[in-house]
Amino acid sequence: MRFFEKALEAKVMSTKILIRANVSKSILYQAYKIATDFEKRYSAYKQDSFLYEINTTASKEKVFCEEEDIVLFKRCIEASRLCAGAFDITIGSLSHGAYHFGFSNQKLASKEELEEKKELVNYKLLDIQEQSISFKKSGVRIDLGGIGKGYVSKLIALYLKEVGATKALVDVGGEIVGFGKSYNIAIKDPNSDGSIGFIKTSKDAISISTSGDYERFIDSPQNNHILNTQTGMSSNIYSSVTIIQNGLDIDLLDAYATALFNKNSNYLKEFTKAKNIGLIAIEKDSSMILSNIKGLKVSSVAFNCT
Repeated sequence: MRFFEKALEAKVMSTKILIRANVSKSILYQAYKIATDFEKRYSAYKQDSFLYEINTTASKEKVFCEEEDIVLFKRCIEASRLCAGAFDITIGSLSHGAYHFGFSNQKLASKEELEEKKELVNYKLLDIQEQSISFKKSGVRIDLGGIGKGYVSKLIALYLKEVGATKALVDVGGEIVGFGKSYNIAIKDPNSDGSIGFIKTSKDAISISTSGDYERFIDSPQNNHILNTQTGMSSNIYSSVTIIQNGLDIDLLDAYATALFNKNSNYLKEFTKAKNIGLIAIEKDSSMILSNIKGLKVSSVAFNCT
């Protein structure tokens, strides 16, 4: 772990985290602890995590939940509903049950596996009560990979505001929140280690979420981890989708970026206008789709000349 003046960089949730704010180092560390605590409790890869307990027990009996768990799961269901199931937190039956993404035994799933497991992808199969969660079918599995980093980024940003930060930048694996200062945010080139351009923010709070086929895959980006909830197969329409919105709802944007990865360009444009969000999508042939960028409170969005 490396510490800087009023900034912290580390690794958590299998990704990089950056927290920069006009607060003390002790507060930065407390902000970082929000991420490590989240990983410890909700990691799908740790057998001692609470999420692991849910995934192995909730189809047999109700699992007692703390208030923080219920808040998280209800937010995930809200995101799933707003995306009409194109993002779904029960994707775990496919992502982990069929492909084993992130595990040492990850593999391509057979057609038979996909037909079986995709029937278990439906957020309506979750039964969330005031203090418990249960599954309505055996084999249902929660995977927070499509919203977890955004959720943590939001928690950290809200905490920093609560303790008095007037300017901050939080980046949890590409789920970015900034407020109180103008920042230059690079837009990653999905086909190289460089960037395709920059977003120069204003001092208004802003959230930026990116999903890309280069983040996690089996053998090649064609077999990426962003799965179509209807077919169970990897999406291959875009190389990356970046969603931008003023405010701090980066958790929803994280889910939106996942959901829109499986939709055509017309759907993207309609969705962004309906939700009042901006979008930058890079198609497989490297062509670019821009939608609703002018509606954002940003200083500028500029792209590199090629």
